[in-house]
Amino acid sequence: MISAAIAVLAALGAAQSAEATGTAIRLGNRITVYGSGLHVDSVTTARTPHRIHAQAFLTLRENGKWKRNLRGWTTADTTGNTDHTSWSINENFPNGSRLCTEWKDLSGRTLPGMACMIIHR
Repeated sequence: MISAAIAVLAALGAAQSAEATGTAIRLGNRITVYGSGLHVDSVTTARTPHRIHAQAFLTLRENGKWKRNLRGWTTADTTGNTDHTSWSINENFPNGSRLCTEWKDLSGRTLPGMACMIIHR
């Protein structure tokens, strides 16, 4: 009986926790949200093709409308033909809210293709 209990505990300890991680892509803009349930640990965004002095912006949208800025314009790193940046978030969000990224280039023009991830339980 004790060996059976130890086997069950070992199996439970080896199980991975469920992660609520997801990715969405729109017109070359990719957003990846890492977290569990309504808690978001971090967000990564990437865009192709590369733009000179590309910057990314992260917002929260609820009920289809802008709610608040989460991170302001952030200069991107570039690898090959892809611009990318990441933000640490460590925050809970309302069920059904959306985290969205936008990009702009050297001209200051916002590029088409806002990508959004819906936060679910």
